[in-house]
Amino acid sequence: MQKETGSAYAKADLKPVRLVTLVTLLLAVSFYLYWNPAFVRPSSVAQIRELVTAAGLWGPVVYIILYTVRPLLFLPSLPFNLAAGILFAPGLSFISLLAGGLGSASVVFAVARWGMGSSLLAQHGGKWGRRLDSYLADRQHGFRRLVWLRVVPVFAYDPVSIVAACTGISYKIFAAATLVGMLPGAVAYCFLGEALVSRENLPVAVLLVLIAFGVPFLCWYFGSERRKLQEREKE
Repeated sequence: MQKETGSAYAKADLKPVRLVTLVTLLLAVSFYLYWNPAFVRPSSVAQIRELVTAAGLWGPVVYIILYTVRPLLFLPSLPFNLAAGILFAPGLSFISLLAGGLGSASVVFAVARWGMGSSLLAQHGGKWGRRLDSYLADRQHGFRRLVWLRVVPVFAYDPVSIVAACTGISYKIFAAATLVGMLPGAVAYCFLGEALVSRENLPVAVLLVLIAFGVPFLCWYFGSERRKLQEREKE
């Protein structure tokens, strides 16, 4: 019996007016950011570095802002993750990456929570959408399960934010789980970025990346959480 509530597949009650308003707003913001000559759309680590370096002392703030609006620019997160370790000192790179990553996830979460996500998930989520939706809809274990989805590299970052918003999980739990789930990867990316610049300890940095993503994956794959996720669709 399905005990969880708040499932996007149980109720996708998106109102047409809200959808039209949201899509129009997103298109307007994305169009402005994409075509505005005053706002450069960075698509590589080199371009991010150029923008952040030009900002001087405000570089970390510019980096966080760019990372936060990344979903609106339809950019991948990997260049931003690598850029943190390249641009900043170890402590600052770690904080900036976490802040930017949380900001980026919050933007996607807000869009989905406000109205568009549940409709898209219900209509186009497919098998994995149903599983993730049911998996996270259990509010008693929502924090722990969202941490797993964040720390295991199998699950894409932005779709997880959409699914989490659709389940009705609170933003506080979402933000806390996102930060905790980002910790291993943030440490690994910062160390790797620093190693790429200094050309020292590169093998150690690569090994750290493999550990940061490989160990959680193995624990998830051979543990009980993977079976629980697979059982969601049967329920």
